[in-house]
Formats: sequence, structure tokens, C-alpha cells
Amino acid sequence: MRGKIDEFMPKIKQRLLLRYDVVDCMTSPKTDGALELSMKHAGKYDIVVSCGGDGTLHQVVNGVIKNGHNPLIGILPFGTCNDVASTLKIPKNLDKAIDCLLRLNTTKYDLLFDGTNYISYSLATGYLTNSTYSATNNSKRKFGRFAYFLNALKYVFKCKSLPLTVTIDNERIHGKFIYCMLINGEYAGGFRLNKNENLANEKVKVVLIKKTKALGGFINFFKMFFFGLRSIRKSKNVIVMDANDIIIENHSNAPFTMDGEKVNFLKKELSANYQITFIKN
Repeated sequence: MRGKIDEFMPKIKQRLLLRYDVVDCMTSPKTDGALELSMKHAGKYDIVVSCGGDGTLHQVVNGVIKNGHNPLIGILPFGTCNDVASTLKIPKNLDKAIDCLLRLNTTKYDLLFDGTNYISYSLATGYLTNSTYSATNNSKRKFGRFAYFLNALKYVFKCKSLPLTVTIDNERIHGKFIYCMLINGEYAGGFRLNKNENLANEKVKVVLIKKTKALGGFINFFKMFFFGLRSIRKSKNVIVMDANDIIIENHSNAPFTMDGEKVNFLKKELSANYQITFIKN
């Protein structure tokens, strides 16, 4: 939340005061500072605005819910991909993003809950996930969302299939996959994968891509990111399902990304039956 956001704070506050009686701006030097600030202060406000990327938003959402209050949540996108902001059609242009906060259009939005964390848009493992947390800040500044793909090319011939058991609303699926993703929203990694997704139906998409000979799994993976889920749904090596309750058994302890941040677990039970209210465009 620090860095270039600080220089814009006076402008943001000045514009928001045109509509709101009290506007307080808070920043923290800590990595998990947005979580702490939200948990401590969310109960005092009608609206809490996340200024940053999807990682910052993840902290804000969790802090707000754990505070026990229920304010509206707004976004001023300052991250690399801003996947939730993109799903909500919030522009990256600061003035236009502030306009969204002034208009105050809202939407209900499903969250995944794993018993501890509320997940805003994605939980994933496999091919691209290695590159999301290993891409350097310098490469992300230079290449934006494509930094992840440039980094992913290093893994083309090193890609290992991961043994997973995924139970989707009581249907148990076991196999080896190069990619597993749970997604609520339209965007992941800056790419529009899940066009026209219903954001408040208590369902998320579960995507499983099998490793095949002759780079078939690799091709399905890239087709998904460049042409969306619809381009691979009919592939016999791809599973795409809507789900409310999901259990993931991670037999190789492969790292996952949760809203873009690295996590490790052997088993995780998730449900998509918690909703918050976002400010949208």
C-alpha cells in the first residue's frame, strides 16, 4: 500500500470529500498491514477502499469480515493485474476509478472460505502458479501481466503433473493434472478467462487440466488464458465444473496461489456460500 500510492492520497481524499463527510487515508509499511488496518478500523466506516493490487484486496476483505462489520468495499487498482477490479469493470485510470466510488453502484460477490481465509477470486496450482510468485517486481513493472507468461516459459519442459483428489459437490475426481484452479470472477493473471460469470450464485468454477503427450496439456493451458474457458471446455483432457463445496487433497504438497500469494497445504475444504458487497463501475 506504500510507494506511489502515497503521492496520490491528497488527490484521492480531495475528490472523495465531494460526496463523503469523512475520508481517512491509512497506509502501513508492513507486508500484512492492510489486514491489520482493516481488522482494527473497519467498524468505524460505511465504506472501506483497498488501494493496491489483488494481494492488498485479499487482506482488506479478510480484515473487514474478521472485524465483524459489513461496510461496502471499494477498489482503487494499483497492482499489476487487478483481477477483481477488472471483473468489476473498474478502470485502472485513477480519476475514473474514483468516479466509481462517487457513483456508488454496488454488487453482491461470492467468496470462497476455507475455514480461515476468505478468497476473493482464485486458488490455483500447477503450470502458471510457479511464475506468479517467482516473477520479479522489475519484470512486472516492465511487462505487466505478460511477465507471468515470460516466466512460465521456463517451465514448459519441466512441467510435472500433480496428483490431486478434488471432490466437487460430492463427486470425487482423482488424477494427475498440470493445472488446477478455482475461480470466481472473470479474470486471473490479467486475462479474461471466465466471461460473463455470475458473481453471486454461490458457485465457483473448478478447472482441471490433465497432462498429455505432445504438449496437449500445455496447449490447453495457453488456449484457456488467451481465449477463455469456453475454448477448452469440450476437450477430453479438461474438466470444468460449477461447484459450491470443494475438497482438495494435495498428495504432493505442491504450492498453490491464493489470490496471487503462495500457500501450502495437504488438504483444504472450501465453500462458496459467503457474500460481500463491492462497489463496481
